[in-house]
Amino acid sequence: MARTIEEIGKGMKQALVADATIQEAYGLVPGRTFEEQFSKVSIEATLIYVVASAIWLLERIWDAFREETQQRIDESYVTSQPWYYAKALAFQKGDSLAFDEKTYSFRYLSEDEAKRVIKHVAIRQVTDENLTKLKVYFSGANKQPITGDVRSSFEAYMREIGAAGTHYLFVSQAPDTLRVHLHIYYDPLVLDSTGTRLEGGGKPIEETIEKYLNALEYGGVFYASKLVDMIQTTPGVRDVTLDGTTWKGTKENRRRIEADSGAFVYEKNAADIIYSID
Repeated sequence: MARTIEEIGKGMKQALVADATIQEAYGLVPGRTFEEQFSKVSIEATLIYVVASAIWLLERIWDAFREETQQRIDESYVTSQPWYYAKALAFQKGDSLAFDEKTYSFRYLSEDEAKRVIKHVAIRQVTDENLTKLKVYFSGANKQPITGDVRSSFEAYMREIGAAGTHYLFVSQAPDTLRVHLHIYYDPLVLDSTGTRLEGGGKPIEETIEKYLNALEYGGVFYASKLVDMIQTTPGVRDVTLDGTTWKGTKENRRRIEADSGAFVYEKNAADIIYSID
């Protein structure tokens, strides 16, 4: 990472006043700093600034080169999970693939963002029926499932570009519904007995639950403790207990939930949240 001009200049100044030859030539006093013996507008200070600026620019160029090189390495790491992730998002509805003899891989002849209907992807390596498989969660806008011919086309595309012999599990479903059962101890100066804001309306606890679920990485995991932490910081909440979650039709005290679809949607039910004055 490139140093600042000030950091580079400071090192040069320290080296200059510590050099015995320079001390003798300039009559410098050992132990004193550069600033104590040279003016800010001296030729020496100006030259150090110019050289430090040039070194800083060179270090920035090397940083940019290093980042570009690393990016190219990452992108060329064929059939890694990040590679599959990027390729899944690059799927173009209705376009055929062409074989590139230089890279021995399939690609589109031209890129068209308007045809890219896959908006959310998660790649996992799993064991299923004693076989190692690549599990591909995918969906369109608003995390809605990809169905019919478009789904068939996407799956064919993934098999075509992927490593020969790879076994796949494709998952594209509507988000899992999740109910959250809470006991909220609220501040009556901020909320009413139904959890509604006294100023401005709206239900902040329900908004926080939706915010947490929507912010989860696609293919990610719901953690009860993280949701409780977020609710605890919601204005008007003095304390909270999580009494369970209803998922796939059953209410349980779950520490973590991995969605079958790769995503969650909050199912609101007024009876799920009990409000008490702390």
